[in-house]
Amino acid sequence: MKTQRIVVVTVLCLFAGVFVFSEINNYINSRCAASFGLEFNKKRKELHVPIIPSDWKIYNRDATATLWEVPKVKRGHGFKVVVYDGCELDGEEDHYYFSSKKIQDTVLRVNHLFANKSRSKDSTIFTFQVGHDEDTISSRRADSILMANKISWDL
Repeated sequence: MKTQRIVVVTVLCLFAGVFVFSEINNYINSRCAASFGLEFNKKRKELHVPIIPSDWKIYNRDATATLWEVPKVKRGHGFKVVVYDGCELDGEEDHYYFSSKKIQDTVLRVNHLFANKSRSKDSTIFTFQVGHDEDTISSRRADSILMANKISWDL
């Protein structure tokens, strides 16, 4: 009888410990997520990375990323993914759309990768997608595509 109580108490303590550990781990991983939202726009401007416009809403959030989107589908800057590892910003991906349809068949993606413990320097990759075809392009080409479509960078 005494052995059963010890086993039951031990099992309950283990379950409680696992729960507490997972909650602490979630807190540690997400405690700085809010600091990479709208209040980070000043730093984004310094880094020449598109800002999050003030009318955008959070579409989804987890322990490693926050997805922002424009409230209503439109042409131009419409989506941003902010990726972080705890309190360290890892990268941001911005999507620029060329129609106001719900299904976006033409998208310019700008992937900003920031220097951190796994990357020695900042880099930016531009990808232009039309339908199922996708190509990596230069920043000059991305500029000309947006200018030709009268779309701004949101810098």
